Amino acid sequence: MSTPFKNIFHQLFLTPAILLTLVGCSTTPPSHSNSSTQRHIFILKSSGICGGCAEAVSKLLFTAGIQSQIIGPEQLKAAVQPQDMIIIGGTAEDNEDGELTLKQDLVKADAFDWLKQHIANGGRYVGICGGAYLPEKWIDEKGGERGLDIFPGEINNYSKTTAARMVKLKWGQPGQSRWVYFQDGPAFYPKEDSNISVLARFSKDRVAAAVIFPYGKGKLGLISPHFEADEGWLKADHLNDPDGLDYDWGISFIRQMLL
Repeated sequence: MSTPFKNIFHQLFLTPAILLTLVGCSTTPPSHSNSSTQRHIFILKSSGICGGCAEAVSKLLFTAGIQSQIIGPEQLKAAVQPQDMIIIGGTAEDNEDGELTLKQDLVKADAFDWLKQHIANGGRYVGICGGAYLPEKWIDEKGGERGLDIFPGEINNYSKTTAARMVKLKWGQPGQSRWVYFQDGPAFYPKEDSNISVLARFSKDRVAAAVIFPYGKGKLGLISPHFEADEGWLKADHLNDPDGLDYDWGISFIRQMLL
């Protein structure tokens, strides 16, 4: 669910993402569309999102020529149009604490219930790691803290440890296996009769790791690991990716969500 502070100098000054983050405080949508869908992409940055995580997603998209804009929760309702995509990445704290902080950021901006309605009305939502927990029914059932309550099934922690590590993932059918960056991400257990497409599974036990499904007129895409992780992330956590970066998987996922 959470990711540590990600070498913000590397993310902001050594990568093309700076070109995008400089306009992140504007409430004006990007000037042109992605693909032919007329959907603009907004990446949430708030106190509940880990440092450098929004910038990492914008960098991934930038390498594929996909425009995006980093935006605060207080700007969402004014800037985002009904057909647009919102991406929420990893949270800044471990376990449900990060998800609670993220929810509080959205509630303070009167955008938590609005987000659910945005998806139902035809919008797109991509949740990565911490953001992928948000559509569950309960953030903290004992404390009475509900999630968006959208996912048709269960979302649970995949691992008991919160330490960053590499896990092996299988993408597609029959499936290409690859090592990917993972930290405290969820596992998805859809109901048998649900209309859910599983794009990736953990190789170890074939539990769903990346899914796409409809909600109302809209669509959600949830990803457990971090396809946006780059060399800076690996270096910060003393990890090695034996088969290289996973930008192509992340870009493929986003392109499917833009349809």
